[in-house]
Amino acid sequence: MEKNKLLIVDDDMSNLIELTHILQPEYKICTAKDGACAVEIAKRVLPDLILLDIIMPGMSGFDVITELKKDEITKNIRVIFITGSNETSNESEGLSKGAVDYIRKPFDRMVVILRVRHHIQIINMKQEMEYTAKNAEMANRAKSVFLANMSHEIRTPMNVILGVTEIMLHKETLPPEIEDGLNKIYSSCDMLLGIINDILDFSKIEAGKLDIMPGQYRVAHLVNDALHLNMMRIESKPIEFELQIDGNIPEKLIGDELRIKQIFNNLLSNAFKYTNSGTVTLSVHTKPYISLNSGKPEKGLILLVISVCDTGFGMTKDQLNKMFDEYSRFHNKNSKTIEGTGLGLAITHTLVTLMNGDINVVSEPGKGSLFTVSLPQRTVDSAVLGKEAASELINFRDNYMKQTRRVQIVRDPMPYGSILIVDDVETNLHVAVSLMKLYRLKIDTAMDGYKAIEYVKKGKVYDIIFMDHMMPEMDGIEAAKKIRDLGYNDPIVALTANAVAGQADIFLHNGFNDFISKPIDIRQLDIVLNKYIRDKQPQEVIEEARKNIEHIHAESRESNSDQSAERQINTLLLESFIKDARKAVSWLEEQNGAQSILNDEKKLRKFTVIVHGIKSSLWNINKKELSELAFNLETGGRELSGEQDNDSGERNINLITAALPYFIFQLRDLIKTLEIKLNEKNENQKSCGEDSETLKEKFITIREKAADYDRKGVLDIIAELKNCSEETKAILESIKDHVFHSEFEEAEIIAAKYTR
Repeated sequence: MEKNKLLIVDDDMSNLIELTHILQPEYKICTAKDGACAVEIAKRVLPDLILLDIIMPGMSGFDVITELKKDEITKNIRVIFITGSNETSNESEGLSKGAVDYIRKPFDRMVVILRVRHHIQIINMKQEMEYTAKNAEMANRAKSVFLANMSHEIRTPMNVILGVTEIMLHKETLPPEIEDGLNKIYSSCDMLLGIINDILDFSKIEAGKLDIMPGQYRVAHLVNDALHLNMMRIESKPIEFELQIDGNIPEKLIGDELRIKQIFNNLLSNAFKYTNSGTVTLSVHTKPYISLNSGKPEKGLILLVISVCDTGFGMTKDQLNKMFDEYSRFHNKNSKTIEGTGLGLAITHTLVTLMNGDINVVSEPGKGSLFTVSLPQRTVDSAVLGKEAASELINFRDNYMKQTRRVQIVRDPMPYGSILIVDDVETNLHVAVSLMKLYRLKIDTAMDGYKAIEYVKKGKVYDIIFMDHMMPEMDGIEAAKKIRDLGYNDPIVALTANAVAGQADIFLHNGFNDFISKPIDIRQLDIVLNKYIRDKQPQEVIEEARKNIEHIHAESRESNSDQSAERQINTLLLESFIKDARKAVSWLEEQNGAQSILNDEKKLRKFTVIVHGIKSSLWNINKKELSELAFNLETGGRELSGEQDNDSGERNINLITAALPYFIFQLRDLIKTLEIKLNEKNENQKSCGEDSETLKEKFITIREKAADYDRKGVLDIIAELKNCSEETKAILESIKDHVFHSEFEEAEIIAAKYTR
């Protein structure tokens, strides 16, 4: 272990020699005979401790310590004064200037050794603590990078799964068994997202970035959402779920609804997980908030009391003591199939503490548990929930109770609104467009930041630009900055699969107005669309759009009854993938091998983005093995380009060198296979009758549909036109590309040429 450094300053050579002799066995010693020299040596050597004489010619010891404290480099060096004076005024002045101790002359060898050793121990302990804190910070940063990547990787394919499931569930003519299956897919994905959010929330807690954001909410909505989300957890268990709710609860309260809902969900999910049979009871009531100062009820505040009682496994005293520890899970022998991270109760405890609340637990093995949470909440007015509303909730007949999460959204039609969606992955565009066209918005799309900037330069103004984050060449943050530099001030909303702590702040500080994470939460999307489009319109415009709602719903039902809809989605998904894959293969083959990519930092970064995008597309069409290979290539590229701290450079170079040729070959082969599959589908369709008047009629209809911005209408007609000549196919493909990217005017012009 390296010795600590001492600087001894004294104008008397005999004192320097004596102190050096006493201290040299334990420390590295530097000496100075005057104040100016001492300051220079201190800045250069940075000793751990300075022994400083007070009375010296030129600069006194007081002058030296004053000079040292002025400099950022030397201000924290500890100083012990050495003096032959017995005046207490000198001692008090020295301590006031920042000295930590005094050693008096003549020197007592043991006193010198012990006092210096004592301060060196303090210095070493402080340095060790700083070193430990620095390592912990580095580890925390590495964990945050890992969580960011994992969040992105899981959310990207789930965006498509949830999005397409959401779209399919809007059909009102689904067979019961299909609807039931889709609901299970949706709820399972929702549960998986809950697990991801638990992990990310705990990361925020550890980073001290989990904030409480109070707002006004309706108690009935809060309880209803908790009931709806958790009833599915009962599954086939012989469990009776009871609700006890006091009708005298205030109708509205002020608090963090999202976090309170999280507490509800964590407590209820645990009750259902660890109860195989019997009863789970949720009780909600309020009681006065008693001020600690006056001992009387405080006006404007109440305690919201949430109790969850179950007849499940229960807990021992030892388990109760460990209950709120990180990652604690009990009953592993009895419940190996129980899903979850074991973070729920630890997160609940932190949330309750952040809200200045209290949580109590009573439990007995084999008999069950009772969790009681009390949360201070502000009141809004004197209105109460009422017996009728409480009764409806108890009987699970609340007006807001629905079969699935999707129908909780009552979408306002917004034909007056226009949006631009920017995403480099066509399947993601397909999902986003499908979700947002339900609002009857005018939709433009762009597959990179350059196209979005081009739209703005042409003078296009949108109510919202939805911007993906991770795109090749120019990412979403850079694209948003360039758009803002053009003087564009309308809303830009980030759409990204990266949802870790602090990510929203990064977007909000880089030109974005809001943030929606993927998979797209339709409730969050609805809030954003209402905020930036609907709520900015005059009331008469909103009412006029609402008058047509029944017509719109009837049109939607007619569309859902179309048996070709599902086939069209599948076809578009495959066609979108083929386009994505062709672009990826084309770029990868242009690079002339892995070595060219590995030797160029810019190419390596683009390589990472390319395989990232195609990885998601492969997962979307269920090519999991090839998607996993793309993931490995992406990880290797990230690590080599320095996006992640690691020391596995050689392994990643070998991986990319060996796997890239095979990946390109497999991807090219997959494209051919899918093209053959699509061609076979086309051959099974009826001929379009190119030599007849039918083709002209079809182009007339395409022109009319394009003029009405009817994307689906155009695509349906094109889907009917099969086995045409190569020339006609090329024309139809051109129209389809324009329509897919919301370039309806261009599509209309092309179709019009063939209607004469």
